[in-house]
Amino acid sequence: MIQVIERVFHILEHLRDNQVLSLSNLALRTNLNKSTLCNILRTMSDLGYVEKDGCGNYRISEKFQLLAKPPPREELLKSQCMHCCKVLAEKTRESGVVSTLRAGRLLILAQSQYPQSLMISMAVYEDLSLYHSVSGRIIVAHLKPSERDEILDIHGFPGDEWNKISTQRELDNACRELRESRLAVMTNPSDGIKAFAVPVFDTKKRICSAAGLTVPLFRLDEKKEDHILRSLRECAEILTQKNINLNLNCKIWRSL
Repeated sequence: MIQVIERVFHILEHLRDNQVLSLSNLALRTNLNKSTLCNILRTMSDLGYVEKDGCGNYRISEKFQLLAKPPPREELLKSQCMHCCKVLAEKTRESGVVSTLRAGRLLILAQSQYPQSLMISMAVYEDLSLYHSVSGRIIVAHLKPSERDEILDIHGFPGDEWNKISTQRELDNACRELRESRLAVMTNPSDGIKAFAVPVFDTKKRICSAAGLTVPLFRLDEKKEDHILRSLRECAEILTQKNINLNLNCKIWRSL
């Protein structure tokens, strides 16, 4: 055991819970002589983890409290999404995105691009509506009927944005097909791209987000498409497992 590290944590234990202690009091509690204690406290203070109040007493700084405080669940999930998105982009060498719904609108949680001579602009994602994106479609398809009704109240039927769907029956059939395949695919010849998205579920098997990828058509062949689909599903499975580990559910992200 490294003695100085043991002493540092012993000092922090006595200063926890917002306690303010004098040098003499700390010396008694830690059983350290004042000279040794003062040197350790000076270093901890220089690093910003301990500070003095106006009376010369010591306390834990806000910097240390923030360091010890676990990040909010939402920030943890965003971090996990970004990590998986980067892995997806690196594995496929294409543009990856993780999206969800918030207040009935498509929200990008994380996005990542792999350096290429030609890359898909992130505006491709940002300018698309809920229905005119594979991520939006796969999420809508996995909503409960009552939740889809709320989406219809906001956006109406997809119409030209999704296979000219204009009736409840047509929407139900389209959503059922996506649920069965767990995959949404859309080709845009005018932009020369093809997009893919798979669902990500929470601990109760409810849809909470979608993992998506967009590829220029000239770089796409059957072998690469198979690799993309495997990578997307692996990404979705990792995100699902992270959601389980964090004990999250989709209501953090989806407020319909």
